[in-house]
Amino acid sequence: MDLKELGLTADQIEAVNKAIQSETDKVRTDYSLKLKTANDELSKFKPNEKSDAEKALEQKQRELEQKELEIANKEKSYKLKDKLTEKGLSPELAKYLNAGDDLDKFVDELSGTFNNLLVNNGFKPSDHKKSEGITKEQFAKMNYMERAKLQDEKPELYKILSQK
Repeated sequence: MDLKELGLTADQIEAVNKAIQSETDKVRTDYSLKLKTANDELSKFKPNEKSDAEKALEQKQRELEQKELEIANKEKSYKLKDKLTEKGLSPELAKYLNAGDDLDKFVDELSGTFNNLLVNNGFKPSDHKKSEGITKEQFAKMNYMERAKLQDEKPELYKILSQK
């Protein structure tokens, strides 16, 4: 809408324009003040740029933590090797095992498992026969062929029975 259409005089139009300009300036000033306050508040929460010294210190701290972790892992590995050796197991197993926090319990369980495997899966002869018990009297009654056969098959037994 144009102010001239309302039939206002030039002084009145100028006064209206000044009033509009004044109100616009007030709104703009209020908006600028609120924007500045918001930006100030926002800048409080933004992280500050770190200096080169702070960055270097943080890098050194990370390196130190990494070294501490490596040392702790090596120490744990040595302890595991010692525990395995105490239980009669090969310390070479340590590089294949992840023992967790309780080394003693872990090594005891592992030792028990290996011992059970050795006992249960160890050598079990299947062709073992009971030895034929031959007394001296039976040996004395044997003929020459039976004694020769006994000497060929069981020389230790023959040696024991032939002694007088």
